[in-house]
Order: sequence, then structure tokens, then C-alpha cells
Amino acid sequence: MNQVKAVASTLCDWAGLSRPQEDDAIGSRPGFGEERAVEIVQPGGTAQIRTLKIPEGATTTGYNVARRTKHLRGSERDDLVEVGVSHFAINFADVCIRLGLYESAIRNVGYPIVPGFDIAGVVTKVPDNCDLKVGDRVFGATLFGGYSTKVSVPKNQLREVPQYVTSEQAAALPAVSLTALHALTIAGFPALSKCSIPLGKNKSVLVHSASGGVGGMLVQFAKLCGAENVVGVVGRKNKTEYAISLGCDAVVYKEGKSKGEWWKEVEEANRGVGYKAIFDANGVETLQASYEHLDLCGRLVVYGFHTNLDNGTSLSPLSWIRMIIGFLKMPRFDAMQMTLDSRAVLGFNLSFFENETELIGDYFNTITTWLSAKKFQLPKVNLYEMDEVALTHEL
Repeated sequence: MNQVKAVASTLCDWAGLSRPQEDDAIGSRPGFGEERAVEIVQPGGTAQIRTLKIPEGATTTGYNVARRTKHLRGSERDDLVEVGVSHFAINFADVCIRLGLYESAIRNVGYPIVPGFDIAGVVTKVPDNCDLKVGDRVFGATLFGGYSTKVSVPKNQLREVPQYVTSEQAAALPAVSLTALHALTIAGFPALSKCSIPLGKNKSVLVHSASGGVGGMLVQFAKLCGAENVVGVVGRKNKTEYAISLGCDAVVYKEGKSKGEWWKEVEEANRGVGYKAIFDANGVETLQASYEHLDLCGRLVVYGFHTNLDNGTSLSPLSWIRMIIGFLKMPRFDAMQMTLDSRAVLGFNLSFFENETELIGDYFNTITTWLSAKKFQLPKVNLYEMDEVALTHEL
């Protein structure tokens, strides 16, 4: 039912039948120096993105603190840290939220919604028994509510920013690094000692979109977690050098090649042997072939479906038809066949962290330790002003 409503909303928006009323959508415009947030009024195009004033004494917050509300005024929780946000990251998942395609956002928050998962800023208020103090520079994961100048976050979801890291670099880290670390853990390359799993003889890894945000973290973290042959796939040839700088042992670019040609190069990069783990957020374009390139006991980890989605800023009837066709073409992995093949397909999105507070803390500790020791390169960052959020959704 949630998706049916999202389809109807995006089609009405595309047809020009659903324009948010100024007063109903955003309330009063924030004045100079007032706290503000950016919300998506309802599924649709970038016209549904609005700036709102955060009421005095309130903050935004994630759905693990308060569901279906965009403002928090006080809470019975005794672990919330108030952060004055200087930077927040804009991810592809946020575009999916705007288009009505992110089920957990619809289910856990609904519309209007203040999106945003990653923040960096300065602590402005702390609870008792907290290692952080007012004035500390921090970064963390909010579980939505991050497009804001003031947010309340459980202390377990925040860490101090190392001195050499800028706030904009820190804000770009949480979603991509947490996704990469969890993907590697469930694929059999855990960084946490409590999750120790014997890697076995084959320690090869294939990373799709190896020069991207999550892909770049996967390449680097895989090396830190014991992978011995990390092969990256990129779209354009000019991304090859960057992927190698991240730690790829070999890079296959798809530009100007047929699927058969570049998949053959993927096979050759691992000497004709299947991969222990393949990380794929492409969706229908590559999932079946990725599965077929696993070794015995190999694991295909799925964390997105980029090629299933339309690239437009709004969704027309034709967009939905294309996505439905993509859905119908998706491979169906049969449990009996996977048993016979000794292969596994695993999937996740970061919304599960709502109930895994200890795990997200452990992951953050690992990431912060590696970050402080300068064991990985930071993601590339492009800076925009807060009133340019709609522009970034069109890029």
C-alpha cells in the first residue's frame, strides 16, 4: 500500500497536479540565524524539496528516537546528544526517498520527511555519563533527520572527528563506511574479532562500482579485512587509475565493451576461478552474472538496485513502466539451487541498525580506529550550500 501511494503521488507530481501549498508544506520561512531543516513534502520531483524553520527548543532526529515526527522537543531517552550540524551528506538513497522508492523511510517516518543519514558538526548539549563534551567536533549516523542545522542523536551513533579530517570529509563517511563494513562482515571478511570467521582458501573479492562511495570503501576495507585479490569494476576507463589508488589489484572498465567482453576480463583477473565474495548494487543489469561468478561457498552481497531505477528527476508513466519491466527481469534465486551450488545471496539496507545498537557502535569504533591511523583514503567531496539541496538531487 505504501508503494501504491508513492506511485500515485509521483505521477500526480509529474502531471503538475500536486504542488505543495507553501504554508502547509513548510510552515514559516527560517529567518537569519534561525535553525532550519530541509524536508521532502511528498514523493515527486525536486519541487517537493522545501526548507522549514525548526521551532525554538526543538531539533530533528532519526526514527530510532522518534517515529513519524520531524521535530523533537524533549525525550525520555537519556542518551541523546544535541549536535549543531555544519555538514550533512546527500546520498543516492535520499533521491530514492524523494521518488518514493525507499520503503523503510515510508514505513518508519512517512511524508513529510527530513532525509539525511550522515552528519558532522559540533556538540551543543550532552547527557550525563557521556564521553563527548560540548564543543567536540563529531560525525555520525542519524537514521534520517540529517538535513538539518540541529539534530539529536544517540551517543552510540556519534564519534569524535580526528584532527586531520575536515568536517565535510567526516560527514561523507558514515553511510558508505558502515555499508561497506557490514557487507564485508556478512560476506565472510569481518573486521570485528567477535565475528571472526575463517576465510578459507579463496580470499578473492569483486567490487562493482569500485570508484564510487561505497565501492571505494569496500575496496579499501576488503584489504584491511584480509582479502588477497580485490578486483574492481568501473564504468569509464578514466576511473581506472583512481580505483587502483584505492587498492584494487586489477580493474575492469566497461566503457566501449560488450557485457561478454568485460565479464571475461573479470574472470581472467581471478585466473578463471570464481570469487569468494561479490558486492553488487547494480541490480538487474549484473545480479545474475555476479551470482554465476561466485566460487563454491561464495557470497553475493546486494545493497542496492541502481540500474532498476529511472535516472530522471521525476517519475513519468514511462519511468514506472521501465522500472516494472526491470523488476520482472530480476533474477529469482532458488534456495534449492543455491544449496546445490554452495553459494549464497545476502542483502541489507542500513535501516536495520535501529535494533542493532551494539553492532553500529562496534562498527563505528572500527572505522574511527582505522580513520585515526590513516589506514584508508577519505571519499571525494563536493560542497554545496543548504539551499542547493534540490540542485544536488538533479546531478
